[in-house]
Amino acid sequence: MAGKKMTVEDAKSVVEKFVEETSDAVKAAAKVVEAKVEEVKAEAAAKAEVTEAAEATEEKETEKKKPGRKPGSKNKAAAKTAKKEATTPEIFIQFGAAEASVQNAVEMIKAQYVEQGHRASSIKSLKVYLKPEDNAAYYVINEKVAGKVDLF
Repeated sequence: MAGKKMTVEDAKSVVEKFVEETSDAVKAAAKVVEAKVEEVKAEAAAKAEVTEAAEATEEKETEKKKPGRKPGSKNKAAAKTAKKEATTPEIFIQFGAAEASVQNAVEMIKAQYVEQGHRASSIKSLKVYLKPEDNAAYYVINEKVAGKVDLF
């Protein structure tokens, strides 16, 4: 048809063929796009489920935390001090007719340690061994210094 004149009928036929081919191509592209849209919707739904699960977990963790407290707050020291004061028992030793307080024995041990030239603040550990039959409390301070004080 290169050198010939095209009739209207021939032109219509060519255009119709072109439109049909284009229409088929558009339909195929639409199917590909629809498939991709469904794939993206599925991915979005999966991401939404993961996000919801993460938010639910975060809410549970938030509910577990005490309101108004921050990690590492200085309220712990006050709580420990109050707890120590409330739970410190007063202990007594009785042997025959004699009676001694363990707290008094500890105070005498600390006083004796200071009299030996040490500082009371240097005491890191104190082990006290009460032996009523000897009328004594034996002690070891900081795993280094040992001694004895009278109980009664």
